[in-house]
Amino acid sequence: MTAMRSAVTLDVAELTRGQGRRDADRSLALAALSSSLAEAIDDVDNVLDRVARLVASFLGDTAVIRLLDDAGTTLQVAALHDADPDVLTSMDAALRTAPDDLGTLGSYAAALHGGVLLTGPALRATLATFPAESRKPIVALGVRSTFICPMRAAGRVIGTLGLWRRSGTVHSERDQRFAQELADRAALAIENARLVKTLRDEVQERKRNEENLRLTAELLSRADEKRRSLVDHLVSAQEEERRRIAVDVHDDSIQAMAAIGLRLQMLRRRTEDSVLARQISDIEDAVTESIARLRGLLFRLESSSLERLGLYRALTRFTGELFRDGGPRIRVRNHMNADLHGNEASVLYRIAQEALANVQKHAGASAVTVTLSAEVGGIVLAVQDDGVGFDPGDQLARALPGHLGLRAMRERAELSGGWLQIASSAEGGTTIRCWLPMAAPPANDD
Repeated sequence: MTAMRSAVTLDVAELTRGQGRRDADRSLALAALSSSLAEAIDDVDNVLDRVARLVASFLGDTAVIRLLDDAGTTLQVAALHDADPDVLTSMDAALRTAPDDLGTLGSYAAALHGGVLLTGPALRATLATFPAESRKPIVALGVRSTFICPMRAAGRVIGTLGLWRRSGTVHSERDQRFAQELADRAALAIENARLVKTLRDEVQERKRNEENLRLTAELLSRADEKRRSLVDHLVSAQEEERRRIAVDVHDDSIQAMAAIGLRLQMLRRRTEDSVLARQISDIEDAVTESIARLRGLLFRLESSSLERLGLYRALTRFTGELFRDGGPRIRVRNHMNADLHGNEASVLYRIAQEALANVQKHAGASAVTVTLSAEVGGIVLAVQDDGVGFDPGDQLARALPGHLGLRAMRERAELSGGWLQIASSAEGGTTIRCWLPMAAPPANDD
């Protein structure tokens, strides 16, 4: 009896020591899994492969990981492993052709809510749902039990971990609990890897977007440079054409008209017919008036004063000449520290000319103010009068093609990358504001 008690005591002690070793081994396995998954956190496929390998090597089973699709209707094989290469090949061929629709995988659907142990008739019933080409290799391998548990992370199920055992005892409750712990740790690692991948993809997408924006900005900058260059050439060509026309008018038309005036004067002095003399005098007056108009045209065409004096002084001179025979009170105000030269000055000068000519012809104003100021990376020209107003939309709509009016003023401004605004009403008063961009406009006076 004493000997029997000693044997039982030794068996219990040995069992206890064996259980302790298994617990220690499982703790080491969990630590190894956590360490391995931490190393592979940036690669979902790598995480799946490591989980399958570690689970299969520790439990001695074929480990199969299935993941739910986004719709939650299929469980697709994502990774599997077995220490025996031949078994791995057979299981891979079998499971890759097995159904993945949850509607036909009753045991897997149930496993999403809690672990399912399949042995005997239950295992055979599950295998019966597989097609023959999938079922035969599994049966031939002598699978005795299958344990399927959910892979849970952040409060949701992302798939299943399946353990297929060919020999030895069926999966014990301790095996099932341990497998569930492995599955949950693996699920968390998979979700973390997915998150890291998503974040990396977002970072890469952001970098691509930033690079695209940089390239777009560079292309826009180049296009803007080309536009500026084309506008500069166009404005220079227009000014050169104006100078050529001015020279032709001065050297040809005005000289010819002046010669006609001298001949008419000589003819009037020689005639003795008083009626004819008066008629000739009227023609002389018409010629003199025509010469004055041509000289006014020359004044509008010339740009030497703009190049020499700058925009502010050229506008001051122009307004003085335009209204020298009487008219509204004129003020030209400059809120910039330096005067403006170059093609931007030419565009603003021509727009101001047209605006002031419209005031002279149509406004009947008593006061006109021309203002130059720096604003939002450019120059603003404003021409304001207190005369008769109008409907800007109607005027723009009725502008004739080729007529240098409000539409032409706006086109000049927009071609140079700026804008033109017209504020007017039938009650009276009109303000025309034009803005042109400049890299470094002269600053406003304080």
